[in-house]
Amino acid sequence: MMRLLVILLLPLGFGACSGETGNPSTDSSVATVEAIDGALLQKSWPARMANDEIRGPFEGHPGWRHFFSGDLNLALGAFAQSKHARGMARVHQLLSDLYAQGALLSANATAEAYGVDAVDTDPSEMAYVLGVSAVIRGDFAEAKARFDAVPPDSLVHERSVHWLAAIKDAAAIPELDVLVKISGSLGDVSPGTQPEVQSTPHFEFNERSEKARPMGANDPTALLSHSAWHAAAAKAAAPETDGSVLEQVGYRYAVEKRPEVKQPVLPLDDAWLFCSADLSPADTGFIATASSSGLDAVAEWSDRSPLAAALQSSIQDGRVEPQSVMDAAFALQKQLSATMADIGGGVQDFHRPFAIRARIAVLLAGMIVADANDQYRDAGILRLNALERMHAGGIEPVFALSVAAWDAGNRSPLRPEDILHQFGSSYPALVAAKAPLEALHLRRSRNAAPTTPVH
Repeated sequence: MMRLLVILLLPLGFGACSGETGNPSTDSSVATVEAIDGALLQKSWPARMANDEIRGPFEGHPGWRHFFSGDLNLALGAFAQSKHARGMARVHQLLSDLYAQGALLSANATAEAYGVDAVDTDPSEMAYVLGVSAVIRGDFAEAKARFDAVPPDSLVHERSVHWLAAIKDAAAIPELDVLVKISGSLGDVSPGTQPEVQSTPHFEFNERSEKARPMGANDPTALLSHSAWHAAAAKAAAPETDGSVLEQVGYRYAVEKRPEVKQPVLPLDDAWLFCSADLSPADTGFIATASSSGLDAVAEWSDRSPLAAALQSSIQDGRVEPQSVMDAAFALQKQLSATMADIGGGVQDFHRPFAIRARIAVLLAGMIVADANDQYRDAGILRLNALERMHAGGIEPVFALSVAAWDAGNRSPLRPEDILHQFGSSYPALVAAKAPLEALHLRRSRNAAPTTPVH
């Protein structure tokens, strides 16, 4: 059983990984095998950046150093100072993903605490928060029923009216202009900056009891607004040529189901790939395809995408085999380490953290394919294995929030609370997800033995 993870963000330099050198002495007894075609692997950003000339612009820029260590705030400031358009766009897109996952975390915790574990004394206004949560979770029939149940004399009735109008004709999360009309203005979109965070709790409702005790509540719409604001900032910062790139990279952490469209291999600049879970431009198209078509995407993309090629042997009898994915991920790490040593003329310190990121990338790709193939448990195994592998080199904040949202959907509040504690001070808008998590924890504790994270 996988141990409970303490979520830590450990800063990295390009030359080290948690005190380890680039010498893969711990793995030296394992023979290097060719996990994928070597020519395909050489197109990956870790292999290409074993070349000092290609890696140099990233190694020498403070924005990329902060990005490498997982600090999106410092990275954004450095990119803004140097007017690095793609750097700013990429960080804004990740911040958009982060707050979208925070909204899903809030929605899942709210649905479990005040929907599944509802009690008679819950304020009637909680129907509004449950309605917004249902929108985020993609249940629009439930959302409409909840919004209709909001008392007409309540503080949130006007917000429920706006939401009903927004989802009347389109079953989708609305655009930024509609979201801020509901939750409040975040100011003009300005690339390189971040919006103000509203104080919490957003509301104070009275319980339906003799004492009518006040209860603080937060609107998940605020997190959706932050996500939409950063998405707009990413679009404003990116070069005009990169509009399709933004759309494609947005598939990985999309909360809403994206349309299944034919994905091309886009000419991605290295600024979109460095330290990414997409090893090559074709991987970005593969992940966008796999998020909806699952197994079919592996066969379709295996001749172009290193990630799809690595997963080929893990598809057995119409299913993703988690252990085979883990084996393939380790094999790719070994092959990539050898490839980088060949390109760079020997082993260097940065090879190991680069190779570990590639290993994690395979695990995440397998997770996405398994999820699309309705293999919930198997996807969970790969999700937690990826989180475990990240532990040595620093947990990526967007992925951490996605794990927290998944945990909350499984009625497990402990790990999400750890994750919010770790990242909440850096990304303060996430505080909006704290109250529903605490409520879920309390109600689970009342109704059953203390929970542990899903393993």
